Amino acid sequence: MGSLIEYFKLKTAASVLEKSISHAKKVQDCVRELNIGIQLLIKDKKVEEAHQKFKIVDKIEKEADELRRKIQKEISSGELSSSVRMDLSHLIRRQDGVADCATGVARRINTIPFKFWEECSEESKSIILEMMAKTEKCVEFLDKIVMDLLGERKNVKDYAREINSIEHEIDILNIALRKSFQETEFHVNAFTIFTVGNTMDIIEAISDSIEGVADYIMRLLTSSKPP
Repeated sequence: MGSLIEYFKLKTAASVLEKSISHAKKVQDCVRELNIGIQLLIKDKKVEEAHQKFKIVDKIEKEADELRRKIQKEISSGELSSSVRMDLSHLIRRQDGVADCATGVARRINTIPFKFWEECSEESKSIILEMMAKTEKCVEFLDKIVMDLLGERKNVKDYAREINSIEHEIDILNIALRKSFQETEFHVNAFTIFTVGNTMDIIEAISDSIEGVADYIMRLLTSSKPP
């Protein structure tokens, strides 16, 4: 994989490098806008404004998809070794998976009737907001680790550790949320409960996907070192 790191040092990689950075920013924006939307919905009870934010998440994810396709087209037509092409393609796809998860949450949470949030305990809502705050923090480190990978690669290990730590904290919060839900009496139908559970799983999956990107980047760096 050292070949990919060497590739990013070349002038011919400038266009792909620029698009890769833009793609990482789009992924970060997806999660940030999702967090704002969930705050508007749960904390501020501004349903319509929240729904508009969720639509923005969808829009940004489509833009990230377009960038991913452009990058893949560019690397497929360039004079790259198969290993460089494969490594870069895998990196971009893993980043794209984060945006896909954010969109998955935005689309599903839009279908949950507000009655559920009215019956939801303050404890549960607080946990969801904390999960999202930590998820946004996690994606900020994703942006940093990608930028560092494409730059001087001085802090990649530190950023990876931060991501791993935050992802674990979100896992713990998700368990607490399950317990809090089960201690609350809801009067909504079973499909609403199923949708909520599925949505919370995907919120957790955002940080899982970020951790997956960080782990892959660490593998890239490890394999680039001379034996």
